[in-house]
Amino acid sequence: MKKFSIITFLLLITATASNAQNDGAASTGLAFLKLGAGARSLAMGEAYSSVTNDATAFIYNPARLIIGDKGNVSLMHNFSAQDVSMDYISAKFPAGKKLAFGIGLFTTSVNDIEVRTTPGAAIEKFDARNLSTGLSLGYLVSTNLSIGITAKLIYEKIYIDDASGFGFDFGTNYSKDNYSLSFVVANIGSVSALKNVSTKLPSLVRFGGSYKFNASKSLSILAAADGFQVLSGGGFHLHSGAEAAYKDFLFLRLGYQSGYENRGITTGVGFRYQAWSVDYAFIPYTDDFGTGNAISLGINF
Repeated sequence: MKKFSIITFLLLITATASNAQNDGAASTGLAFLKLGAGARSLAMGEAYSSVTNDATAFIYNPARLIIGDKGNVSLMHNFSAQDVSMDYISAKFPAGKKLAFGIGLFTTSVNDIEVRTTPGAAIEKFDARNLSTGLSLGYLVSTNLSIGITAKLIYEKIYIDDASGFGFDFGTNYSKDNYSLSFVVANIGSVSALKNVSTKLPSLVRFGGSYKFNASKSLSILAAADGFQVLSGGGFHLHSGAEAAYKDFLFLRLGYQSGYENRGITTGVGFRYQAWSVDYAFIPYTDDFGTGNAISLGINF
């Protein structure tokens, strides 16, 4: 039986800012559009707009689709808190030295939510689902500077009501030597009314930087930080993360997210062998929200 706390968490996912009271919650919905995807990024506290170099650029920064000369497929399943399930699949396709395309699908869902009109037995059950899918484009403007855009369709359904709309993300990235800087404006668009109530997209700004250095012949360290601000108001959040890579095979990760009531430290591990990578992220929540466990698979081609 689903507990009332699932309804609470569902509302956090679909109608308010995720795990933060002061994050534009009063004036925006579709908070799943602020969530990250990919176990590597989640383990690093989502400090990822200047780090992503695979198909997760669809979520974090389309300008970084151009990083690397290989195609990539990324898949993720997140066993999140309170029976909320998150799934992500995306792919990127280089098209020459200056252009790359990406496609992506991100969903969140809660199943078997009980409906009661009075105390007592449930009269029925329903599912709640959110979906975002679209196309990304990254373009290399100069040796160090790239830009990108994502166009996405958005859909949500709660009980018998649904809504749909569209949104755009715009990103830039500057990379030189071992550091990168990024700036992203995301979720610019509109969505139809859900049960006669208009919903604003959680438009946001994300900016960040990262630096990678070799600690020894076998060990490299990547440090990253992202600033995160919802444009409709609310608190500023700092996402920070680090990754230690041993022989480009074993990866240990740690992250921290500030300014949230129920989020803080994240951690994870990853393995890479030739074209394959497997990653895991552990995301603990406070206030009895439980824990999230994300698993990702990446394939280069």
